[in-house]
Amino acid sequence: MLRSMTGYGCSERTGEDRRVRVEVRSVNQRFLDVQIKAPRTMLQVEDRVRKLVESVLARGRVTVYIEWKSATEESPSVNINAAHELIRQLRLLGEELSLPGEVNLSVVTRFPQIFEQGGDPAGADEVWSFLEPVLSEALGGLRAMREAEGTELGQELAGRLAAIDGIVTVLDESSAVAAEAMKERLTARISTLLDGSVPVDDTRLAQEVAIAAERADYTEEVVRLRAHASQSRECLSSDEPVGKRLNFLVQEMLREANTIGSKGGDVGVTGPVLSLKEEIEKLREQVQNVE
Repeated sequence: MLRSMTGYGCSERTGEDRRVRVEVRSVNQRFLDVQIKAPRTMLQVEDRVRKLVESVLARGRVTVYIEWKSATEESPSVNINAAHELIRQLRLLGEELSLPGEVNLSVVTRFPQIFEQGGDPAGADEVWSFLEPVLSEALGGLRAMREAEGTELGQELAGRLAAIDGIVTVLDESSAVAAEAMKERLTARISTLLDGSVPVDDTRLAQEVAIAAERADYTEEVVRLRAHASQSRECLSSDEPVGKRLNFLVQEMLREANTIGSKGGDVGVTGPVLSLKEEIEKLREQVQNVE
Protein backbone atom coordinates (compact mmCIF):
# COMPACT_ATOMS: atom_id res chain seq x y z
CA MET A 1 0.00 0.00 0.00
CA LEU A 2 1.30 3.39 -0.99
CA ARG A 3 1.27 6.29 1.45
CA SER A 4 1.45 9.93 0.53
CA MET A 5 3.49 12.47 2.48
CA THR A 6 0.56 14.85 3.00
CA GLY A 7 -1.65 14.41 6.03
CA TYR A 8 -3.13 15.76 9.24
CA GLY A 9 -4.07 14.31 12.60
CA CYS A 10 -5.15 15.71 15.96
CA SER A 11 -6.11 14.51 19.42
CA GLU A 12 -6.60 15.93 22.89
CA ARG A 13 -6.99 14.76 26.46
CA THR A 14 -8.22 16.44 29.61
CA GLY A 15 -7.36 15.24 33.11
CA GLU A 16 -8.19 16.50 36.57
CA ASP A 17 -5.52 19.21 36.57
CA ARG A 18 -4.19 19.38 33.02
CA ARG A 19 -5.13 19.38 29.36
CA VAL A 20 -3.09 18.60 26.25
CA ARG A 21 -3.92 18.97 22.56
CA VAL A 22 -1.71 17.69 19.75
CA GLU A 23 -1.90 18.49 16.03
CA VAL A 24 0.40 16.85 13.49
CA ARG A 25 0.76 18.03 9.90
CA SER A 26 3.02 16.69 7.14
CA VAL A 27 3.95 17.78 3.63
CA ASN A 28 6.40 16.67 0.95
CA GLN A 29 10.06 16.45 1.88
CA ARG A 30 12.87 14.33 0.49
CA PHE A 31 13.82 13.10 3.98
CA LEU A 32 12.08 13.04 7.36
CA ASP A 33 12.20 16.49 8.97
CA VAL A 34 10.44 16.78 12.35
CA GLN A 35 9.67 20.21 13.77
CA ILE A 36 8.15 20.56 17.25
CA LYS A 37 6.28 23.67 18.35
CA ALA A 38 5.44 23.39 22.05
CA PRO A 39 5.64 25.25 25.38
CA ARG A 40 8.79 25.07 27.50
CA THR A 41 7.33 22.28 29.64
CA MET A 42 7.66 19.98 26.61
CA LEU A 43 11.40 20.54 26.22
CA GLN A 44 12.10 17.73 28.66
CA VAL A 45 10.27 15.20 26.45
CA GLU A 46 11.16 16.61 23.02
CA ASP A 47 13.48 13.69 22.22
CA ARG A 48 10.72 11.21 23.04
CA VAL A 49 8.29 13.09 20.79
CA ARG A 50 10.79 13.03 17.95
CA LYS A 51 11.53 9.31 18.35
CA LEU A 52 7.84 8.41 18.35
CA VAL A 53 7.28 10.36 15.12
CA GLU A 54 10.30 8.68 13.53
CA SER A 55 8.96 5.25 14.48
CA VAL A 56 5.72 5.92 12.59
CA LEU A 57 6.79 8.00 9.56
CA ALA A 58 9.66 7.59 7.09
CA ARG A 59 9.57 10.76 4.97
CA GLY A 60 8.03 14.22 4.89
CA ARG A 61 8.28 17.52 6.71
CA VAL A 62 6.32 16.89 9.90
CA THR A 63 5.24 19.66 12.26
CA VAL A 64 4.01 18.72 15.73
CA TYR A 65 1.96 21.37 17.57
CA ILE A 66 1.46 20.76 21.31
CA GLU A 67 -0.78 22.81 23.61
CA TRP A 68 -0.30 22.10 27.32
CA LYS A 69 -2.22 23.63 30.22
CA SER A 70 -1.74 22.62 33.85
CA ALA A 71 -3.38 23.93 37.00
CA THR A 72 -0.18 23.23 38.98
CA GLU A 73 1.86 25.54 36.76
CA GLU A 74 0.81 29.03 37.77
CA SER A 75 1.36 32.16 35.72
CA PRO A 76 4.88 33.59 36.04
CA SER A 77 5.52 36.37 38.56
CA VAL A 78 8.01 39.24 38.42
CA ASN A 79 11.09 39.22 40.64
CA ILE A 80 11.13 42.87 41.74
CA ASN A 81 14.69 42.76 43.08
CA ALA A 82 15.96 41.24 39.82
CA ALA A 83 14.09 43.93 37.85
CA HIS A 84 15.68 46.74 39.95
CA GLU A 85 19.14 45.28 39.42
CA LEU A 86 18.53 44.90 35.68
CA ILE A 87 17.42 48.54 35.35
CA ARG A 88 20.46 49.71 37.29
CA GLN A 89 22.81 47.70 35.07
CA LEU A 90 21.17 48.94 31.87
CA ARG A 91 21.39 52.60 32.94
CA LEU A 92 25.02 52.12 33.94
CA LEU A 93 25.70 50.58 30.53
CA GLY A 94 24.05 53.53 28.79
CA GLU A 95 26.18 56.04 30.71
CA GLU A 96 29.38 54.06 30.19
CA LEU A 97 28.90 53.80 26.43
CA SER A 98 27.11 57.17 26.00
CA LEU A 99 24.09 55.45 24.48
CA PRO A 100 20.83 57.39 24.00
CA GLY A 101 17.44 56.09 25.11
CA GLU A 102 15.50 55.41 28.29
CA VAL A 103 15.12 52.14 30.17
CA ASN A 104 11.34 51.66 30.10
CA LEU A 105 8.90 48.79 30.62
CA SER A 106 9.08 47.52 27.05
CA VAL A 107 12.85 47.17 27.39
CA VAL A 108 12.82 45.49 30.79
CA THR A 109 10.19 42.87 29.89
CA ARG A 110 12.41 41.54 27.12
CA PHE A 111 14.65 39.94 29.74
CA PRO A 112 13.21 36.59 30.92
CA GLN A 113 15.46 36.47 33.98
CA ILE A 114 13.16 38.88 35.84
CA PHE A 115 10.29 36.38 35.67
CA GLU A 116 9.80 33.40 37.94
CA GLN A 117 7.67 30.40 36.98
CA GLY A 118 5.17 29.65 39.68
CA GLY A 119 4.13 26.22 40.86
CA ASP A 120 5.90 22.92 40.63
CA PRO A 121 6.04 21.78 36.95
CA ALA A 122 5.57 18.08 36.23
CA GLY A 123 8.59 15.89 35.60
CA ALA A 124 9.49 14.34 32.27
CA ASP A 125 7.99 10.90 32.99
CA GLU A 126 4.76 12.40 34.27
CA VAL A 127 4.45 14.69 31.23
CA TRP A 128 5.21 11.85 28.81
CA SER A 129 2.73 9.43 30.37
CA PHE A 130 -0.01 12.02 29.78
CA LEU A 131 1.21 13.17 26.36
CA GLU A 132 2.24 9.89 24.68
CA PRO A 133 -1.25 8.39 24.04
CA VAL A 134 -2.47 11.72 22.67
CA LEU A 135 0.49 12.03 20.32
CA SER A 136 0.09 8.39 19.23
CA GLU A 137 -3.56 8.96 18.39
CA ALA A 138 -2.77 12.12 16.41
CA LEU A 139 -0.05 10.27 14.48
CA GLY A 140 -2.50 7.44 13.81
CA GLY A 141 -4.96 9.91 12.27
CA LEU A 142 -2.22 11.45 10.15
CA ARG A 143 -1.04 8.03 8.96
CA ALA A 144 -4.62 7.01 8.08
CA MET A 145 -5.01 10.15 5.96
CA ARG A 146 -1.67 9.48 4.25
CA GLU A 147 -2.77 5.91 3.47
CA ALA A 148 -6.12 7.03 2.07
CA GLU A 149 -4.45 9.57 -0.18
CA GLY A 150 -1.83 6.96 -1.07
CA THR A 151 -4.55 4.61 -2.34
CA GLU A 152 -5.80 7.26 -4.75
CA LEU A 153 -2.23 8.08 -5.69
CA GLY A 154 -1.54 4.42 -6.45
CA GLN A 155 -4.48 4.27 -8.84
CA GLU A 156 -3.21 7.36 -10.64
CA LEU A 157 0.31 5.93 -10.92
CA ALA A 158 -1.03 2.60 -12.20
CA GLY A 159 -2.90 4.44 -14.96
CA ARG A 160 0.23 6.35 -15.96
CA LEU A 161 2.28 3.15 -16.06
CA ALA A 162 -0.36 1.50 -18.27
CA ALA A 163 -0.18 4.45 -20.66
CA ILE A 164 3.63 4.19 -20.72
CA ASP A 165 3.37 0.45 -21.49
CA GLY A 166 1.10 1.19 -24.43
CA ILE A 167 3.49 3.74 -25.92
CA VAL A 168 6.47 1.44 -25.40
CA THR A 169 4.61 -1.31 -27.27
CA VAL A 170 4.08 1.06 -30.22
CA LEU A 171 7.78 1.94 -30.22
CA ASP A 172 8.78 -1.71 -30.03
CA GLU A 173 6.53 -2.69 -32.93
CA SER A 174 7.80 0.16 -35.08
CA SER A 175 11.51 -0.39 -34.38
CA ALA A 176 12.11 -3.04 -37.07
CA VAL A 177 10.08 -1.17 -39.70
CA ALA A 178 11.79 2.10 -38.80
CA ALA A 179 15.25 0.55 -39.07
CA GLU A 180 14.46 -0.91 -42.52
CA ALA A 181 13.04 2.43 -43.68
CA MET A 182 16.21 4.14 -42.52
CA LYS A 183 18.35 1.74 -44.55
CA GLU A 184 16.33 2.49 -47.68
CA ARG A 185 16.53 6.26 -47.14
CA LEU A 186 20.29 6.15 -46.56
CA THR A 187 20.87 4.03 -49.64
CA ALA A 188 18.74 6.32 -51.78
CA ARG A 189 20.40 9.44 -50.41
CA ILE A 190 23.91 8.14 -51.08
CA SER A 191 22.96 7.07 -54.59
CA THR A 192 21.53 10.51 -55.30
CA LEU A 193 24.63 12.29 -53.96
CA LEU A 194 27.03 10.15 -55.96
CA ASP A 195 24.77 10.22 -59.05
CA GLY A 196 26.80 7.42 -60.62
CA SER A 197 29.87 9.65 -60.98
CA VAL A 198 31.91 7.58 -58.55
CA PRO A 199 32.07 3.79 -58.48
CA VAL A 200 30.45 2.39 -55.33
CA ASP A 201 31.51 -0.74 -53.47
CA ASP A 202 28.16 -2.36 -52.81
CA THR A 203 29.53 -4.46 -49.95
CA ARG A 204 31.06 -1.44 -48.18
CA LEU A 205 27.90 0.58 -48.77
CA ALA A 206 25.81 -2.16 -47.22
CA GLN A 207 28.11 -2.29 -44.20
CA GLU A 208 27.95 1.47 -43.61
CA VAL A 209 24.17 1.49 -43.94
CA ALA A 210 23.91 -1.42 -41.52
CA ILE A 211 26.15 0.36 -38.99
CA ALA A 212 24.07 3.54 -39.22
CA ALA A 213 20.87 1.55 -38.78
CA GLU A 214 22.33 -0.25 -35.75
CA ARG A 215 23.16 3.06 -34.11
CA ALA A 216 19.52 4.04 -34.49
CA ASP A 217 18.29 0.78 -32.97
CA TYR A 218 16.62 1.42 -29.58
CA THR A 219 15.62 -2.16 -28.73
CA GLU A 220 17.74 -2.22 -25.56
CA GLU A 221 16.17 0.99 -24.33
CA VAL A 222 12.70 -0.47 -24.87
CA VAL A 223 13.65 -3.57 -22.85
CA ARG A 224 14.96 -1.44 -19.98
CA LEU A 225 11.87 0.79 -20.07
CA ARG A 226 9.65 -2.25 -19.65
CA ALA A 227 11.79 -3.50 -16.79
CA HIS A 228 11.59 -0.13 -15.00
CA ALA A 229 7.82 0.03 -15.48
CA SER A 230 7.47 -3.52 -14.12
CA GLN A 231 9.53 -2.69 -11.02
CA SER A 232 7.45 0.45 -10.50
CA ARG A 233 4.24 -1.62 -10.50
CA GLU A 234 5.77 -3.91 -7.88
CA CYS A 235 6.40 -0.85 -5.71
CA LEU A 236 2.70 0.05 -5.83
CA SER A 237 1.81 -3.06 -3.83
CA SER A 238 4.65 -2.81 -1.30
CA ASP A 239 4.01 -2.09 2.38
CA GLU A 240 7.42 -0.44 2.73
CA PRO A 241 8.15 3.24 1.93
CA VAL A 242 8.97 3.22 -1.80
CA GLY A 243 9.00 6.91 -2.73
CA LYS A 244 12.77 7.12 -3.18
CA ARG A 245 12.86 3.93 -5.28
CA LEU A 246 9.98 5.10 -7.46
CA ASN A 247 11.68 8.43 -8.00
CA PHE A 248 14.86 6.63 -9.11
CA LEU A 249 12.93 4.38 -11.52
CA VAL A 250 11.12 7.36 -13.05
CA GLN A 251 14.43 9.14 -13.61
CA GLU A 252 15.76 6.03 -15.35
CA MET A 253 12.66 5.82 -17.55
CA LEU A 254 13.12 9.43 -18.56
CA ARG A 255 16.75 8.70 -19.39
CA GLU A 256 15.76 5.81 -21.66
CA ALA A 257 13.07 7.93 -23.34
CA ASN A 258 15.61 10.65 -24.10
CA THR A 259 17.98 8.08 -25.59
CA ILE A 260 15.22 6.67 -27.80
CA GLY A 261 14.40 10.18 -28.95
CA SER A 262 18.06 10.80 -29.78
CA LYS A 263 18.43 7.52 -31.65
CA GLY A 264 15.06 7.49 -33.32
CA GLY A 265 14.90 11.09 -34.49
CA ASP A 266 15.50 10.02 -38.06
CA VAL A 267 13.27 6.98 -38.12
CA GLY A 268 9.84 8.49 -37.56
CA VAL A 269 9.23 7.92 -33.82
CA THR A 270 9.29 11.53 -32.66
CA GLY A 271 5.55 11.56 -31.93
CA PRO A 272 5.46 8.46 -29.70
CA VAL A 273 8.64 9.58 -27.91
CA LEU A 274 7.12 12.97 -27.07
CA SER A 275 4.00 11.25 -25.75
CA LEU A 276 6.18 8.89 -23.71
CA LYS A 277 8.16 11.72 -22.12
CA GLU A 278 4.94 13.57 -21.33
CA GLU A 279 3.53 10.54 -19.49
CA ILE A 280 6.78 9.99 -17.59
CA GLU A 281 6.82 13.65 -16.50
CA LYS A 282 3.26 13.33 -15.19
CA LEU A 283 4.33 10.17 -13.38
CA ARG A 284 7.33 11.98 -11.87
CA GLU A 285 5.11 14.78 -10.54
CA GLN A 286 2.87 12.28 -8.74
CA VAL A 287 5.78 10.25 -7.36
CA GLN A 288 7.09 13.33 -5.52
CA ASN A 289 4.30 12.86 -2.96
CA VAL A 290 4.92 9.16 -2.24
CA GLU A 291 6.42 8.31 1.14
